[in-house]
Amino acid sequence: MRRGFKCKRDILNLLKREYDKIAKLEYSGDYLKIIQHFDFIAEEKLRHLIDKFYSNPRSRDQAWKTCKGSLYEYAVFKCIQQVIIKNKLESKLQVLMGEDILIEYKDQIVIRNWSDIFPDVDIVVIEKESNLVKTIISCKTSLRERLTETAFWKRELERMENRKDTKLIFITTDKDRELRIDTNRYILLHVIDCTFITDPEKYKELIETYRKKYGNREDFDYLLSRVKFIEEVGNFLKSLL
Repeated sequence: MRRGFKCKRDILNLLKREYDKIAKLEYSGDYLKIIQHFDFIAEEKLRHLIDKFYSNPRSRDQAWKTCKGSLYEYAVFKCIQQVIIKNKLESKLQVLMGEDILIEYKDQIVIRNWSDIFPDVDIVVIEKESNLVKTIISCKTSLRERLTETAFWKRELERMENRKDTKLIFITTDKDRELRIDTNRYILLHVIDCTFITDPEKYKELIETYRKKYGNREDFDYLLSRVKFIEEVGNFLKSLL
């Protein structure tokens, strides 16, 4: 759920419709495949759609950053939803995003301290039988300080007896190659349960960088298993059961 400046509903709905159209016409409706090209599709095929809504270039650029982030959340949601169906998990798992999370599962994700504080939650995966939040998903195209925030919420959840088993995962395009920074690398390998990268080239580059710098470490392969390409998300979902 995005905080602060939000993408206008009519703009976001337009972007979603066009993204779905591209998925259907160019990727045979395969949301796992189309998300691997998200940055290209967003910048080259969708960005121009918001031009008519803003006459001021600065306002338009700011709006695009927010709307692109919201569209990425939608792209991740559609991807996870489809993977659940393709792996015949729809009778066991459910994926939710947006206001549905607050309406139905607020008590399972909120941290209460004088007031209700919500972790950086974009999407959740629910186990239907128990009706428990099994995984909290934070998804971002550009990290900035958000990965540190995600790490903080993971540590806070671990301190709470009834939520310490809730998985917290991060999904990103790694657009600006920020995962190579040592602080982010530590968070990925030691704090967050799992990170999925949706851009195949960025994933390959990151693994090669990590292997070159840290490949001789004794625990390297074990820790690196926490950084995965998005095509492995089906196995992760199965592991929740």
